[in-house]
Amino acid sequence: MAERSKNKQLTINLISSFVAFGASMLINFFLSPFVIKRLGISAMGFLGLSSSIIGYTSLITLALNAMAGRFIAIKYQEGKKDEANKYFSSVFFSNLVLSVVVIIILIVFLFNLDRFFKIPPHLVLDVKALFAFSILSTIVGLLTNVYGVATFIKNRLELTSIRSIIGNILRACSLVILFGFFPPHLWYYGITGVLMTLYFSFTNFGFTRRLTPEFHLSIKNYDWAKVKELLSAGVWSLVNRLSGIIGHGFDLVIANIFINATAMGLFTMSKSIPMHIIGIFGMISGVFSPLFTMLWAQKKNEELKSEINKAIRICGFLANIPLVCLFVFGDSFYKIWLPGQDYKTIQLLTIIGAMNTVTAMPLEPLWNIFTITNKLKISSITMLSINILIFLTLMVSMLFVESLYTRLIILVAASTFWNNLKNFFFLPMYGAYCLGYKKTTFYKPLIKSVSCFILEIALCFPLRYIFTIDSWLRLFIIASFAVAICIITNYNISLEKNDRVFIKQRVANIKNKIPWI
Repeated sequence: MAERSKNKQLTINLISSFVAFGASMLINFFLSPFVIKRLGISAMGFLGLSSSIIGYTSLITLALNAMAGRFIAIKYQEGKKDEANKYFSSVFFSNLVLSVVVIIILIVFLFNLDRFFKIPPHLVLDVKALFAFSILSTIVGLLTNVYGVATFIKNRLELTSIRSIIGNILRACSLVILFGFFPPHLWYYGITGVLMTLYFSFTNFGFTRRLTPEFHLSIKNYDWAKVKELLSAGVWSLVNRLSGIIGHGFDLVIANIFINATAMGLFTMSKSIPMHIIGIFGMISGVFSPLFTMLWAQKKNEELKSEINKAIRICGFLANIPLVCLFVFGDSFYKIWLPGQDYKTIQLLTIIGAMNTVTAMPLEPLWNIFTITNKLKISSITMLSINILIFLTLMVSMLFVESLYTRLIILVAASTFWNNLKNFFFLPMYGAYCLGYKKTTFYKPLIKSVSCFILEIALCFPLRYIFTIDSWLRLFIIASFAVAICIITNYNISLEKNDRVFIKQRVANIKNKIPWI
């Protein structure tokens, strides 16, 4: 297989990541109103709740798996393939043991589900079945997790994205068939999740055989010393995950217990679009990770600094486009998308919650720094402290504030406030410190990105008053003007000369390959 240039591979990875997430967004876009109409908005809240609860089990497995890709990739890049193979086998067999622990815990929880949460009587069986299938999907994913490292090692993440596109299409078709020809049930999401996980697992096997045929499972390669090394390195990732659960993972639980199931549903829908945006940029930051890891391993510090700054500029450039549209046209979008629902409340919750993403998205690539440098302690302690503050803010508010509506607003605002402080005053400075750069190294692209966002909001906001938005066609046309404004503004302010040259070259290459453009 011919070696691709880093810029070409980066472009391929970025495009494929966008297409993969676009497919996922389209599925949710078309199916969410359908499910809400038949099962009620509280049903959507339980979809999010099931993901959160199942996600808690990652505390059991994360310390082992968080750093596995990093250790395997570095040993492989160093030419120590026997060492990489030992990590590979050690992770798999350890996950096999951990899966038994996870199953026991989740089954006990499943049988007591309606004792913990407020579940409408007509949804009890559906919610339990949804959790059961989610448990099965989690176990399958855990057992095959290590096979996903091959595309990371070879920097062929576009293969994973193509796989995700196909998997999401298969899941969408399955959901349409189930909801279209059978009585509606919430657990359809669970069973299609199992099918998609199985598909992902089989394709990961294929990627491993194709890209890294040197890897093979053998109990002889199991090395407890390697496991201890991974656990030691991954303990701070575990702390990060624990802090995330404290700060964010309990939000739907708090909404269910301290407010009600309907509020949980409204909260879930307000998070749906921002979470997709966050997911996109989580994938984009993952696209940069193999290159960062390679440059770090090769001790190319100046080139690494240049690539990180470029990553921040690109993420800021791309993030501002959907965020501006969401802030300016969100209420119109929700009114058309979810007719009959409280779209004004959903939009207010969306704006408050998404204020954090304005600073978080450009800096998303910096999270790779703590992994590749194996300096997770301080970042983990800081995240834990921030999320404890979020949790304490929420619990005190729930105990002393009586208004259910105010509780719902606080549920969103607490996270935004504390995380913006983290984004401005910790992440850029400590990321630079870990790499031995000046503490101000990463502030310039961040400040440009935030400045562009504010300017774009000011330029685009009058559009909502100049035009009447009462249909998808009108929304699309007017939002297209906003997108054009964002692209022009970011292109001329956020990006540097080298970035603009890079983009022009890519566009020129596309035009050369497609003569009619």
